[in-house]
Amino acid sequence: MQAEDLPLFAGIKEKERAVRTLTLREVQYPRGGRVLTAGDTCGSIGVLESGGADIVREDAGGDPVTVAHIGEGEMFAEAFACSGERLTVSVVATLPSRVLWLSAERLLSGAEPQVTSNALRLFARKNLYLTQRIEHLSRRTLEGKVLSYLRSVSRREGTNTFSIPFSRQGLADFLGCDRSALSAVLSGLKARGVLDYHKNTFRLQ
Repeated sequence: MQAEDLPLFAGIKEKERAVRTLTLREVQYPRGGRVLTAGDTCGSIGVLESGGADIVREDAGGDPVTVAHIGEGEMFAEAFACSGERLTVSVVATLPSRVLWLSAERLLSGAEPQVTSNALRLFARKNLYLTQRIEHLSRRTLEGKVLSYLRSVSRREGTNTFSIPFSRQGLADFLGCDRSALSAVLSGLKARGVLDYHKNTFRLQ
């Protein structure tokens, strides 16, 4: 995906000029490369042009836990860049990735009003995503959390057959559970005919 094709620049007539005005740099990251590190400060907003990345935090034992996945075209680190707060999470590339780093100061100043409007809309969508995650995690049982998440993806995609952006470990981290416990729940749901799956592709019955 080229910078001009990013959702952030949708509806912009002079896209190349808008990209030049807001862009600080464009960086390539190898798979497994550290894009951002918890504890650092970040004055720029990342937009994933290509590849994939995970937002991770360390648990009490120091092990990385996946908080969310960043897909192509999505922004990240905007809350930290705009607030000036230190990062509480890290970002790690899961694929060879290209990131466009934008100036938070120029974006907030309204240097490109339509881009700022698009950014606010994207911020709102991300807030809804986080609200939905809280809803999934509020379910009392792991089975309830799994079904809540899968049904939300199904509704969003408009189909009973869909793929999720998580590996099995990533989904376990996202739902705050042990991978073996997650596998047991999925196997049980499959045996009861509630759903079927292969790797990260699911079909709800």
